[in-house]
Amino acid sequence: MGYRDIVVYLDVGADCPARVRTAINVAAKHQARLIGVDISTKEALEGESRDSAMAIEAKFTTAVQEAGLDFQYHRARPEAHTAVLFAHCADLLVTTQPHPDRRHLSNSAVPQEILMTAGVPMLVLPTGWAGEGAIGERVIVAWNFSRESTRAVHDAMPILKLARKVFLFVFASNYSDQNEDVQEIKSHLEHHAVTVALEGWRDTGETDFTGALFAVLDRESADLIVCGAYGHSPLFEDMFGGATRNLLNNISMPVLMSH
Repeated sequence: MGYRDIVVYLDVGADCPARVRTAINVAAKHQARLIGVDISTKEALEGESRDSAMAIEAKFTTAVQEAGLDFQYHRARPEAHTAVLFAHCADLLVTTQPHPDRRHLSNSAVPQEILMTAGVPMLVLPTGWAGEGAIGERVIVAWNFSRESTRAVHDAMPILKLARKVFLFVFASNYSDQNEDVQEIKSHLEHHAVTVALEGWRDTGETDFTGALFAVLDRESADLIVCGAYGHSPLFEDMFGGATRNLLNNISMPVLMSH
């Protein structure tokens, strides 16, 4: 199954135009409908940001019409919760890591609460993302045989099947390319016509998960990370666990996450 409905969250932040460009590119690649959801808060609708907030719909509509996409636009109620942020009727959500100086201008449920509760994969773009680079050509899958990483792989399958190369990154003390469980997930991906290369890293205690992953990212010139989101707290500081939280706080490329 491919992505048929993609939601992109809209706000008055400086990262929104690049977020929309990226969402348009992903939607066009997968022949999906793009649904823009305005998550501006009451603060965004007042003062110096008001004009920008009132122009969100027009700018989004112009961009998707120029791209020739099927689309919808919705304005969410300020401070709306997950159930009314149009996440449950989507195949993929697109947002940006919140900038601390502009956090009050967009709904606080995005991305933290919605990722943990909606049951829909989320493409999280880094703050300052220009929206010009390719996404999904060379993909790193952070795999650890967990429920969350399994969910992430299957949620990302439409992207993985179109990628030129997928690198399966495993960080474990007993790692070997010949391990039966490693070969099983490699075979499963290949059965979906995914081109897979193994990028295992034996954990000897000299580096941690994040350091090893960044080394592989640099070596393989990847443009997207696929990984599971861990934890049960709605708070951003707690929900991902150490490795995933460190990853999100330090990345300079998009991450597709599932919980």
